Amino acid sequence: MRKKPKSFTFYIQVFGCQMNYVDAEIIVSTLTERGSKPLEDWSKADFIIAVSCGVRAAAEERIVSWLKKARQQNKNATIILTGCLSHRLDIEERLKEAVDYFVPIESWTTRIEGILPQQGCANPDFYQIHGAHESSFQAYLPVTTGCNNFCSYCVVPYARGREKSVAPERIVNEAKQLIKKGYKEIYLLGQNVNSYRGIDRKGQGWNFSRLLRTIDKIPGRFWIRFISSHPKDISNEFIETLAACDKVSANLHLPIQSGSNRILKLMNRHYTRQEYLKLIGKIKKTFPKVVLSTDIIVGFPGETERDFQDSLKVVKKVGYEMLFALKYSPRPQTTALRLKDSVPAPVKIARQRELDATWKKIAQAKNQRFIGKTITILVDRVKIKNTGGQAKTYILGKSFENKDVQAEIKPGSNKDLVGHWAEIIIHDASALALRGLVQP
Repeated sequence: MRKKPKSFTFYIQVFGCQMNYVDAEIIVSTLTERGSKPLEDWSKADFIIAVSCGVRAAAEERIVSWLKKARQQNKNATIILTGCLSHRLDIEERLKEAVDYFVPIESWTTRIEGILPQQGCANPDFYQIHGAHESSFQAYLPVTTGCNNFCSYCVVPYARGREKSVAPERIVNEAKQLIKKGYKEIYLLGQNVNSYRGIDRKGQGWNFSRLLRTIDKIPGRFWIRFISSHPKDISNEFIETLAACDKVSANLHLPIQSGSNRILKLMNRHYTRQEYLKLIGKIKKTFPKVVLSTDIIVGFPGETERDFQDSLKVVKKVGYEMLFALKYSPRPQTTALRLKDSVPAPVKIARQRELDATWKKIAQAKNQRFIGKTITILVDRVKIKNTGGQAKTYILGKSFENKDVQAEIKPGSNKDLVGHWAEIIIHDASALALRGLVQP
């Protein structure tokens, strides 16, 4: 084992979803409170920490490759793998020459006491630690961790354990502090936020609807977003809460995963296509301004052309304005691993492309409604484009509906716009983005 330095620097690399970024922010807090210093150059760091994602095989291979490269470029560093891959013995065997420690997220606060040079006050509950938010205007707050659903294709229950809800006072108080500091966008995160069941100090239970309503009432100008939701946990109360809250984004991401009842049953999703569509109808009626997005897996074991066509029909009927089509890949420990991965790769690719073309055609048409209107965005970055030898400056951000927006501004006007609101008059729209001009 490599000798631990008395004082140290670290480099952290994040793979995967927003929840992994939350994990990384908390990890940074546990390191900096010991006087450590983050570096942007992994080749010079004493510690290299990779927060991994194991949802898809392609992501897993990228992480393995990255870690081997990190070891080659920094032979003296102590390398730690955490996140979804850190609990797997097969990964430990593959990376035994590259990684020094495999530390599951739930064990981080106790394990680091024996790894890092300085001792600190370890908080045994990882998600009770305040993360070092990278952004000054956008924050991710975990409300649940783990999952109890055991969808047959998903590794999350095995990688992150059973579902746990963060105490409601913890979430609300942190939201208040962030908003007081000027944060304008709060993301509530969980593998399944709608199954949130928090218990407050008085022993009273909170569901996700109550949590949303409470945060929505905090004074200030800010938006609330959340991901992800499971259709089986969408209640009438939740739908009514969406319609009643002023600060909760109009975008609802509601993964269906397949439009085939046969495949949904094999996926262990606990609803049928008909039940899902009935739920969508109720949402649209109660909350007419809703902007719907979804996930669909193509090429699940045994998926026939008829099954795939059922998915296409749902996409057309619902009218999603964003869709993430993912090719099925077998994952260790999941029950779907027992099924034959029978759909050839070229068929998966073709189905993915057809889904993408279908939803983009729908989104292209629906986005025309914004042309000529002035909308508000939260600016998250600025970029300069050279067109025909002329440099133009643009701000980019998202709207209340979670639409990507790009707007041209006068050169030199961008220094104070990142992290602030901007009014944009829309003059063009594609399936993926809206474009316009910044209003004076």
